[in-house]
Amino acid sequence: MHRTTRPRTLVREQRGAAIVEMALVLPLLLVLLMGMLVYGQYFLLAHSVQQAANDGARAAIVGLDAEDRRTIAEAAVARSLQAVAGTHSVTVSETGEAVTVAVGFTAADGALVQSALVPSPGRVIRTRATFELPVD
Repeated sequence: MHRTTRPRTLVREQRGAAIVEMALVLPLLLVLLMGMLVYGQYFLLAHSVQQAANDGARAAIVGLDAEDRRTIAEAAVARSLQAVAGTHSVTVSETGEAVTVAVGFTAADGALVQSALVPSPGRVIRTRATFELPVD
Protein backbone atom coordinates (compact mmCIF):
# COMPACT_ATOMS: atom_id res chain seq x y z
CA MET A 1 0.00 0.00 0.00
CA HIS A 2 2.89 2.29 0.63
CA ARG A 3 4.02 1.90 -3.01
CA THR A 4 0.69 2.95 -4.55
CA THR A 5 0.56 6.27 -2.70
CA ARG A 6 4.05 7.30 -3.73
CA PRO A 7 3.43 7.43 -7.52
CA ARG A 8 0.21 9.40 -6.93
CA THR A 9 2.15 11.97 -4.92
CA LEU A 10 4.77 12.20 -7.67
CA VAL A 11 2.05 12.71 -10.30
CA ARG A 12 0.45 15.42 -8.14
CA GLU A 13 3.82 17.16 -7.74
CA GLN A 14 4.45 17.04 -11.49
CA ARG A 15 1.01 18.43 -12.18
CA GLY A 16 1.63 21.26 -9.73
CA ALA A 17 4.98 22.02 -11.36
CA ALA A 18 3.30 22.16 -14.77
CA ILE A 19 0.71 24.61 -13.45
CA VAL A 20 3.41 26.86 -12.00
CA GLU A 21 5.43 26.72 -15.24
CA MET A 22 2.34 27.59 -17.26
CA ALA A 23 1.57 30.50 -14.94
CA LEU A 24 5.07 31.85 -15.57
CA VAL A 25 5.19 31.26 -19.33
CA LEU A 26 1.59 32.10 -20.35
CA PRO A 27 1.82 35.90 -19.85
CA LEU A 28 5.00 36.04 -21.94
CA LEU A 29 3.37 33.94 -24.64
CA LEU A 30 0.29 36.17 -24.69
CA VAL A 31 2.38 39.35 -24.94
CA LEU A 32 4.39 37.82 -27.78
CA LEU A 33 1.20 36.81 -29.61
CA MET A 34 -0.33 40.25 -29.09
CA GLY A 35 2.86 41.86 -30.40
CA MET A 36 2.68 39.77 -33.55
CA LEU A 37 -0.92 40.84 -34.10
CA VAL A 38 -0.28 44.55 -33.43
CA TYR A 39 2.80 44.79 -35.62
CA GLY A 40 1.25 42.56 -38.29
CA GLN A 41 -1.67 44.96 -38.59
CA TYR A 42 0.67 47.95 -38.56
CA PHE A 43 2.76 46.53 -41.41
CA LEU A 44 -0.42 45.69 -43.35
CA LEU A 45 -1.66 49.28 -42.93
CA ALA A 46 1.75 50.74 -43.82
CA HIS A 47 1.90 48.63 -46.97
CA SER A 48 -1.65 49.61 -47.95
CA VAL A 49 -0.89 53.32 -47.47
CA GLN A 50 2.34 53.07 -49.47
CA GLN A 51 0.50 51.27 -52.26
CA ALA A 52 -2.20 53.98 -52.23
CA ALA A 53 0.49 56.67 -52.60
CA ASN A 54 2.04 54.71 -55.47
CA ASP A 55 -1.37 54.37 -57.15
CA GLY A 56 -2.06 58.08 -56.72
CA ALA A 57 1.28 59.16 -58.19
CA ARG A 58 1.01 56.69 -61.06
CA ALA A 59 -2.51 57.87 -61.90
CA ALA A 60 -1.58 61.56 -61.57
CA ILE A 61 0.96 61.53 -64.38
CA VAL A 62 -1.81 61.37 -66.99
CA GLY A 63 -3.35 64.69 -65.87
CA LEU A 64 -3.21 67.66 -68.22
CA ASP A 65 -2.35 70.31 -65.61
CA ALA A 66 -1.53 70.55 -61.89
CA GLU A 67 -5.16 70.78 -60.76
CA ASP A 68 -6.16 67.81 -62.91
CA ARG A 69 -3.25 65.76 -61.55
CA ARG A 70 -4.24 66.62 -57.95
CA THR A 71 -7.85 65.56 -58.55
CA ILE A 72 -6.82 62.30 -60.22
CA ALA A 73 -4.31 61.49 -57.45
CA GLU A 74 -6.84 62.12 -54.67
CA ALA A 75 -9.40 59.89 -56.39
CA ALA A 76 -6.86 57.10 -56.89
CA VAL A 77 -5.73 57.23 -53.24
CA ALA A 78 -9.35 57.22 -52.01
CA ARG A 79 -10.11 54.22 -54.23
CA SER A 80 -7.06 52.33 -52.93
CA LEU A 81 -7.90 53.01 -49.27
CA GLN A 82 -11.66 52.46 -49.42
CA ALA A 83 -11.42 49.03 -47.74
CA VAL A 84 -9.12 50.27 -44.94
CA ALA A 85 -10.70 51.71 -41.79
CA GLY A 86 -9.35 55.14 -40.97
CA THR A 87 -8.97 58.64 -42.36
CA HIS A 88 -6.47 59.89 -44.87
CA SER A 89 -5.16 63.12 -46.33
CA VAL A 90 -3.47 63.60 -49.69
CA THR A 91 -0.96 66.26 -50.70
CA VAL A 92 0.18 66.53 -54.30
CA SER A 93 3.24 68.54 -55.23
CA GLU A 94 5.12 68.70 -58.45
CA THR A 95 8.22 70.06 -60.02
CA GLY A 96 8.72 70.45 -63.75
CA GLU A 97 9.92 66.85 -63.94
CA ALA A 98 7.99 64.82 -61.35
CA VAL A 99 4.81 64.61 -59.33
CA THR A 100 4.92 63.58 -55.65
CA VAL A 101 1.91 62.27 -53.76
CA ALA A 102 2.15 62.31 -49.96
CA VAL A 103 -0.44 60.37 -47.97
CA GLY A 104 -1.10 60.72 -44.26
CA PHE A 105 -3.24 57.97 -42.74
CA THR A 106 -4.73 57.74 -39.26
CA ALA A 107 -5.96 54.31 -38.18
CA ALA A 108 -9.52 54.00 -36.86
CA ASP A 109 -10.14 54.23 -33.11
CA GLY A 110 -10.81 50.50 -32.72
CA ALA A 111 -7.69 49.45 -34.62
CA LEU A 112 -5.44 46.84 -33.09
CA VAL A 113 -2.40 49.12 -33.45
CA GLN A 114 -3.54 50.92 -30.27
CA SER A 115 -2.75 48.11 -27.87
CA ALA A 116 -2.03 49.05 -24.27
CA LEU A 117 -0.40 45.66 -23.70
CA VAL A 118 2.29 46.04 -26.36
CA PRO A 119 4.17 49.23 -27.27
CA SER A 120 2.77 50.09 -30.66
CA PRO A 121 4.31 52.11 -33.49
CA GLY A 122 1.43 54.59 -33.54
CA ARG A 123 -1.82 55.26 -35.35
CA VAL A 124 -0.46 57.74 -37.92
CA ILE A 125 1.32 56.52 -41.03
CA ARG A 126 2.89 58.94 -43.49
CA THR A 127 4.33 57.98 -46.85
CA ARG A 128 5.01 59.42 -50.28
CA ALA A 129 5.59 58.32 -53.85
CA THR A 130 7.18 60.19 -56.74
CA PHE A 131 6.74 59.52 -60.46
CA GLU A 132 8.41 61.37 -63.29
CA LEU A 133 6.19 63.30 -65.65
CA PRO A 134 6.31 62.22 -69.29
CA VAL A 135 8.70 64.28 -71.37
CA ASP A 136 7.03 66.09 -74.25
